[in-house]
Amino acid sequence: MLQEVMTSPGVIEFRDVPIPEIRDDQVLVKMMRLGICGSDIHVYHGKHPYTKYPVTQGHEVSGEIVQVGSAVKGLEVGQKVVLEPQVTCGKCYPCTHGKYNLCTELKVMGFQTTGAASEYFAVDASKVDVIPDSMTYDEAALIEPLTIALAAAEQAHISYGKSVAIMGAGGIGLMLVQLARLAGASCVTVF
Repeated sequence: MLQEVMTSPGVIEFRDVPIPEIRDDQVLVKMMRLGICGSDIHVYHGKHPYTKYPVTQGHEVSGEIVQVGSAVKGLEVGQKVVLEPQVTCGKCYPCTHGKYNLCTELKVMGFQTTGAASEYFAVDASKVDVIPDSMTYDEAALIEPLTIALAAAEQAHISYGKSVAIMGAGGIGLMLVQLARLAGASCVTVF
């Protein structure tokens, strides 16, 4: 299978590597769509402080399950899925209190650990979320950045009549504009 590998800033190679074998608690996902995140651009330019090379990127993805490990429950071959890109320890205080995004050992697929920019990707079943058959793979690849915009809107308590200032008009910023409008914000300004 082909796998993208960024060997150094500005240098991307496509390598022919074996299809990964899955563990009992994993699924094998055929990648269907891969988004390019602003953080991926920072890695490309050598400006991401927490990424070392070589690295296989890819965390805004959608795909189809093609193999299921023997211990996996609730997932089936043929299901359309997205991935949760955070790899956590599950043992530290933040993890045991529902704040896995603050894990003391946090790694993110495509930055500190292998991402999904390959034809097939072996991933822990716990990191897989099924999407409706009616959703396209293009739409599904936008779920990960949308969750960031949703979290920002929630933390900012955006509601009817409020004025909202958004710093940056990238993909997540533009999603936040739409969420603010849906929430009834009276004024939305993007810087």
